Amino acid sequence: MQQLLQQTQSYTLLKSEGAEGRLSHAYLLHFADAENLRLALKEFAKILLDCDTSATLSQKRRANLIDEENFSDCLFFPKGDKKLTVEDAELIKEESLLNPVEGDKKLFVVFDFAEANQQTQNKLLKLLEEPPTGVFFLLGTTSIFPVLQTVLSRTNRLEIPPFTTEQITACLRRIYGNKFDEETLSLCASCANGRVGQAQNLLEGGWYKILLEQAFVLTRTPAFKLPQVIKTVGETKYKRELLSLLRLIFRDALLLKTQGNRANGRLLLRAQREQIEEVAKDYAVPALIYAQEGISEAEKQVNFNAVFSQCIEILIAKIREKNI
Repeated sequence: MQQLLQQTQSYTLLKSEGAEGRLSHAYLLHFADAENLRLALKEFAKILLDCDTSATLSQKRRANLIDEENFSDCLFFPKGDKKLTVEDAELIKEESLLNPVEGDKKLFVVFDFAEANQQTQNKLLKLLEEPPTGVFFLLGTTSIFPVLQTVLSRTNRLEIPPFTTEQITACLRRIYGNKFDEETLSLCASCANGRVGQAQNLLEGGWYKILLEQAFVLTRTPAFKLPQVIKTVGETKYKRELLSLLRLIFRDALLLKTQGNRANGRLLLRAQREQIEEVAKDYAVPALIYAQEGISEAEKQVNFNAVFSQCIEILIAKIREKNI
């Protein structure tokens, strides 16, 4: 994961600012991968505290302590899986008045700032605008929308965009070695919405098998049985991943429908070739083409917290309307 982060434009930018002595006192790191946000914050914190390389024993020691969240000049808030509170904000203000222990910088790292309520965010506004000398802030968030505009105006934003399927697949290969076959890695990477953490969850929990089965059931269930199936599927916590798998199924079916055996090398679900062939038989080309557009619309609705079961029901109905 560190390798992926170090290849991002934001990482390069912050490293350049550090090398040129142009660091700002407050940064907001936007990274949608909740499972890896804390790790990303640590990697960026190392740049701010000049220990992103292990050129010296001192740098290596500081980097290790940051990884353990045990470096005296790098304080992490909140503790554990809790949300940042007003009490945390008060403690940060008090701690910011104390001099650094080892160097000339003191860094406060806040995990998922978007989960903090408005009162808590407001508590830190003046400190973010006029921090004591040598005090820096690195705020992490999985979403920009809940962050107050007044906070955004006082921080420099660092964006980590979604990773490509190829990047995630390569990362998973480095993490798991030969534990999973290449097709499984690629499949989970394809439906992880650009997030390594989500791909890891799908792999480690075996969820990709369950979701793939549910996605095929949705494509093959007769209309009169669909409401009951959707009721069960609609309860999944992997909503975006299920939609991504539906996209892959309809994509591969379209390739087989239009290209036949010439599409073999381009299929992403090669292990499910027989099931894909059945979907290709059941759906006309206009329906398979529309499926990509319809799934994109369903994904937008899910992002705005629409009722998932309704989204799925409407999606499948519209795809079948094109099946002429």
